[in-house]
Amino acid sequence: MKPFNWSAFLSGARKSDVVLALLLFVIVDAAVGIGFALNQKPLAFNYDVPFRSRTWYALTDLAQQKQTPDLVLLGASDMTCALYGAEATYQKKTVSQLTNHRSTYLESQLEKASAPYKSTFCLAIPGEMPSDQYFMLRTLVSNKVKPKALYCTMVPRNFVDATFKNPSTSDVYKNAARVNGVGIADEIACRKKDVFSLFDWGLSRLSSVYGHAQTFKSIQHHLVQSICRPGDSQFETVKMPVTMRKLALMDLPEDFAPTEVGQDPFDPNNNVFVDNLHEYRVRYSQFSPKIWAQQLDYFKRTCELAKAEGIDLVVGNSPLTAENLAMVPADTYKRYLDQVSSTVRANGGVFVDLNLPGLFQHDDFFDSVHLNGKGGQKFLSYVADAMSSRSLAQSATQQTK
Repeated sequence: MKPFNWSAFLSGARKSDVVLALLLFVIVDAAVGIGFALNQKPLAFNYDVPFRSRTWYALTDLAQQKQTPDLVLLGASDMTCALYGAEATYQKKTVSQLTNHRSTYLESQLEKASAPYKSTFCLAIPGEMPSDQYFMLRTLVSNKVKPKALYCTMVPRNFVDATFKNPSTSDVYKNAARVNGVGIADEIACRKKDVFSLFDWGLSRLSSVYGHAQTFKSIQHHLVQSICRPGDSQFETVKMPVTMRKLALMDLPEDFAPTEVGQDPFDPNNNVFVDNLHEYRVRYSQFSPKIWAQQLDYFKRTCELAKAEGIDLVVGNSPLTAENLAMVPADTYKRYLDQVSSTVRANGGVFVDLNLPGLFQHDDFFDSVHLNGKGGQKFLSYVADAMSSRSLAQSATQQTK
């Protein structure tokens, strides 16, 4: 066999524009990859994004904290509505749900309950599923931002939501994947039925330029805004008519300016109850054994990861109104409670049921699922009790009997 003639190959390559272009792209792509690798910081997205969701605000705020919070809260809107309603009522002013992730009210209740956790941080996101909770926790562990304790809310919707299709479609997943919160096995498993999505992910792994497309889009946006509005190129300062803003939300429903989502204090003189049962009839309309098994598996992985990392885990069954709970078949609800509670206890965690009769009244809710500011303060008081050293010690004693 004749040896490969490198000189002839290079001579031919120099005459080929395609080969030279590919070679130049490989060099640029490698330089981009090295540059981002050298500048990577824990939990840092490394770019200013034109698309800012709740998850982006939460993780960006967490990265800016000087110290790791003692207690991290995970959950869906059952947690966010209760927490921000309670916080706004406690502070007697409107509170941003996008830029404020600390609960001073919960911290006051933790102190009152003699809990060993002083600081709090809310990583609950409306619509958050057990798979999202796992990716959030994995993001914390991967970036060495490990809290002392974790409180996770659970509701039946987490396992039977007919509107949920795939973990990879959630905003939590997309943001966690950018900061080492999603492993390769999960990337493949979540995308395996979507060939285009799998190809897109594979290409982003192979090419640094393609993988950091959001970065270059951000640079492009800043350049355009700096030309159109010199001296004021911040994305959140863009002003537009309300009609145009509503049209924009149709295409990007989770894109928010920092002042767009606020929570007002509870007003006992204007305690309006909203009927949202139609929404939950849709969510409860179709039971999928596959989704149930998938989300239960992610929940187990969350509990196992917390145990492996030495994080104190408390999981609470969130309160629901009687009319909402009536739409969930009794055997399904019992199965949900049994599987969630047994999974928590099997991994050394504590399970608390906050949906017991008498804990909350109907006027503690502003719809069939979500607590108002008054109910939110009750809820966080129960959370503080559950997190207290006395409750943890008592639960541990009961489990060993």
